[in-house]
Amino acid sequence: MKKTTIFHFATLAFVFSISFISAQNKNVAFDKDNFSKEQRDALKEAVKYIEGGDYLMRFGSGRYRDALNDYEKAQEFNPNNALLNYKIGKCYLQGTNDKLKSIDYFEKAYTLDPNVHSEILYLLGQSHQINSDWNKAEEYYRLFESKLTTLETNITDAEINKRLAECETGKRFTAEPQRVFIDNMGEILNTKYPEYGLILSADESVMMFTAREPGTLGGKKDEFLNQYFEDIYISHFINGQWNKPQNMGPPVNGYGHDATVGLSPNGQKLLIYLDDKGDGNIYECDLKGDAWSEPRKLYKTVNSPYHESSASFSFDGKTLYFVSDRPETGFGEHDIYKSHWNEDKERWGEAENLGATINTKYDEEAVFIHPDGKSLYFSSKGHKGMGGYDIFKSEWDGNKWTKPQNLGHPINSPDDDIFFTLSGSGRHGYYSSAKPDGFGEKDLYKITFLG
Repeated sequence: MKKTTIFHFATLAFVFSISFISAQNKNVAFDKDNFSKEQRDALKEAVKYIEGGDYLMRFGSGRYRDALNDYEKAQEFNPNNALLNYKIGKCYLQGTNDKLKSIDYFEKAYTLDPNVHSEILYLLGQSHQINSDWNKAEEYYRLFESKLTTLETNITDAEINKRLAECETGKRFTAEPQRVFIDNMGEILNTKYPEYGLILSADESVMMFTAREPGTLGGKKDEFLNQYFEDIYISHFINGQWNKPQNMGPPVNGYGHDATVGLSPNGQKLLIYLDDKGDGNIYECDLKGDAWSEPRKLYKTVNSPYHESSASFSFDGKTLYFVSDRPETGFGEHDIYKSHWNEDKERWGEAENLGATINTKYDEEAVFIHPDGKSLYFSSKGHKGMGGYDIFKSEWDGNKWTKPQNLGHPINSPDDDIFFTLSGSGRHGYYSSAKPDGFGEKDLYKITFLG
């Protein structure tokens, strides 16, 4: 009799566990028939949060973080809705630096309803790629590819093939890491807000960078991103450490977006980016004594009606390398150009595209020419990378630019790695990256090359 009782309870426990798992795997719609009368008011509130999140997502990825707040409140009421889990995953993947959190939500959405969205498999591939789980990412990309002809999506075979190639590159690079130390530059410089675009004096004693912090001039936020306006900060290396960064204030910073671009090797000329109401342009400030001059817009050979985003002076100051998305001479999106200083006219000469060896149909960004005059560093989405922007190096051999070489892992990751600069000695590199050990958003990192 005792054994029968034990068996009976064990059977009931097993049945209960199966029922619980089934409930967890059931897609629960936000429908009143799925909830008790006592839950109806909470249901209405949850639906309002979903509608609020949906409204914010229409403004693009800049508002995904805000949409996420609404979705997560609805998630507290009903965690087993496939579409809501999908939306939360998308917000994490495309709107935050906590991208790895997207995996659990996408996996749950797919378990609850494999047809939750036409791009669920593709985004599952992306989230696992960000996690450097190359095999899992490939599995989802190939599954998505097998269904592509039956899906309503703008994602093409070419994009899937590019993703699969990135996974192969990622496998190879992570198996053969470069001999470097990479160190977060610490909480004196980095905060929970984004820091990026580090530029450095040749002797590594003065640093400037861009940040979106509450101390921005005017203290206001960009309404499209709901993030603070960009401002430029400066820090000095004193007694073996960087001191607390100071907002550079007027005239370098204004009340719009002000971002670091480049610094001349002698530290006397500062290049900055101004938004100019959407037509981004490059400006120059001169150091006069201890004060910087008013920003002066570079000549129209450099600044076009299109978007100019970054630039770098050659060591002699006579050549400017810069990035523009002007369509008439470009290969696709943002390309790298150069312009020579015209001594007679005292202005920059006509822009020259660096050509197909350097530029691709995808974005090239954040150009930096080393003081040696021949080593060009830039970030690209188009060359052989691991995902997002990777940092590449090309050299001028006297006649042409060599094929860009990926700086490899762990400098590059499956996410965006950008704004690389190298010390004059070549021993230290600096860049911006969103890493799990960071303080929140993009942080500033120092690379020590071990040779």
